[in-house]
Amino acid sequence: MIRVAMSLLPFVQLDFPGLLGLPEGRYLAREDDGAERVLIVQSAGAPAPPGRLRRRARPVDPGAPEQVPVSRATVTGSEPLDGTGTAREWLESIAADPPGRAAQVRSAVRVLNRALGALRAGARDPLVQEVGATRALAIRIGYGDGEELAEGRWTEARELPPPRRGRLDDIDPQTRVAAVLARRERVHPAETLLERARLDIEQLRPVEARLGLQAARAALDEEPGEGSDALAARIAEAEQRLTAD
Repeated sequence: MIRVAMSLLPFVQLDFPGLLGLPEGRYLAREDDGAERVLIVQSAGAPAPPGRLRRRARPVDPGAPEQVPVSRATVTGSEPLDGTGTAREWLESIAADPPGRAAQVRSAVRVLNRALGALRAGARDPLVQEVGATRALAIRIGYGDGEELAEGRWTEARELPPPRRGRLDDIDPQTRVAAVLARRERVHPAETLLERARLDIEQLRPVEARLGLQAARAALDEEPGEGSDALAARIAEAEQRLTAD
């Protein structure tokens, strides 16, 4: 039997703990320049849906936590690779280029978050949250044909080292958490709005980011207090980044 050669596609794959909420399947994603990519969503270890809706609480014995399902998101590149030799050269090159592979991962995460944003709006559920690479259990970059990738497999791949978690790698987050829970400090509304706007900047949503920063400034003007100058400086920094982008 003659095997027909299939195009090899570059991909980025991320495994996340728990269920993302997106139904399993393949989703076509078009970029602003007309390029097309595919988002493939799979899950493993998800509990079977209950046959009947349980309305009463039931007794449960103490024990180890149940295993958490894993969601796998695979995002293909827009341009196929010309043969196995070219694909291997590309993989070796990108694996040895930390800034290049970081850009590939950021781009894939943006595609996934576009889908999650659409799910949140469609379900009218504000608890559908976006994700970041720092929350992934594993990150892979590689290549494979369409049939392989649709099944969660690949021809060749590399698992990337975990990315830095930003300021969480440099500070003790428990200090702030303890202070807020003990009512010694509070999270200013402007901080919440600012972090949402910073996410919009990262995910290339300039309109949402601009409106969010305006709301953060308005919240700070309405409730000034200790730390206002530092918070205003953070808002200004985000505004400069938005303008630069």
